[in-house]
Amino acid sequence: MKRHLIFCIALMALMTSCVKEPTILLRLSAEDAAAIPYQKGQTLDFVNENNDTLTFTVTYDETKPFSEDYWEYPYNGKMSIIRQPWCYARTVQMYSHSDSTNALIMFTVIPEKFLYFRNNEMALPYIDLKGETQTMEVNGVTYENVHVNSYTNPTGEYFHLLYYSEEVGLIAVKNQNHSLTLLP
Repeated sequence: MKRHLIFCIALMALMTSCVKEPTILLRLSAEDAAAIPYQKGQTLDFVNENNDTLTFTVTYDETKPFSEDYWEYPYNGKMSIIRQPWCYARTVQMYSHSDSTNALIMFTVIPEKFLYFRNNEMALPYIDLKGETQTMEVNGVTYENVHVNSYTNPTGEYFHLLYYSEEVGLIAVKNQNHSLTLLP
């Protein structure tokens, strides 16, 4: 009987020593969350590469734990892709039912103002919203404090080009085959 009791106590001690420490997730500040200026129910018009007007409606706006394996891009070049939630993030999605493609635009901001962008045609590595900004003119409208993220191939064609402002949101995005530009 004593052996059985000692065995049970040892087993319980072993099991409790293997319990995982609770994960403390990095909080998302109100300032970082506000880097995405959209609210649920809001509508925006964009023109695509065919000069078609697409009306997008914000259908999702949540802040919850974030794991980068969803985005497939590392937060920091020194880190590998993170499989576990490690911070809170705000994600906003908008859909267009203007055409048969049901186009999607999705933004996620994580602490320290790193913004991820994805739509049906492209996903971009994160954009550091703490970086430098420029003044840009798009469709005859001048935008201040625009973050520009672009990569070109050796022939000078865009792999992607993104104009984003914390005040306005997405101004323009383009790759070799697709584009969306905000209509004023």
